[in-house]
Amino acid sequence: MRFAAVLNQEGGTLRTIDLSAFTDRMRQTLEAAGHSIDIDIVAGKDIVATLDRIASKHSVDIVLAGGGDGTISAAAARLMGRKKALAILPAGTMNLFARGLGIPQTLDAAVKSLADGEVIAVDMATANNKPFVHQFSIGMHARMVQLRQTMEFGSRLGKMRASVKAAWAAINNPSTM
Repeated sequence: MRFAAVLNQEGGTLRTIDLSAFTDRMRQTLEAAGHSIDIDIVAGKDIVATLDRIASKHSVDIVLAGGGDGTISAAAARLMGRKKALAILPAGTMNLFARGLGIPQTLDAAVKSLADGEVIAVDMATANNKPFVHQFSIGMHARMVQLRQTMEFGSRLGKMRASVKAAWAAINNPSTM
């Protein structure tokens, strides 16, 4: 199979490792299993444009998205209705969708499972014409997530702290309709 990887260098896990060494190991693992791979390492702001470019390539069978749930949802949205598979590299902070699918949470183990794995179908839904794969929320939770995204955090624990601060802010200053 022909893989094209888009790695979000700002993903929770990817920003803490030697990306060059990891991509070398990823390439070796996939090529040893008979696959080919092209790898793009991009900033979060460039994810959507890069995914759009790669999703339109006829030479790609599988788009490998590396990042958190936001990156994975963006990739799934770009592939919806296309004849390409999405491979998920859980490289964010929480990786909830990947966990739900049983994808190993360490990068090298995840790559090995992708090299030897099989393609399965998963459900997608849309809300306001925006596709999503993991969850959709409205109300206070959506406001809390919106507030948390404006905060700085560098780890899973930091994200949890930011979530508590955002929840407190959402409770004390609820949105009005």
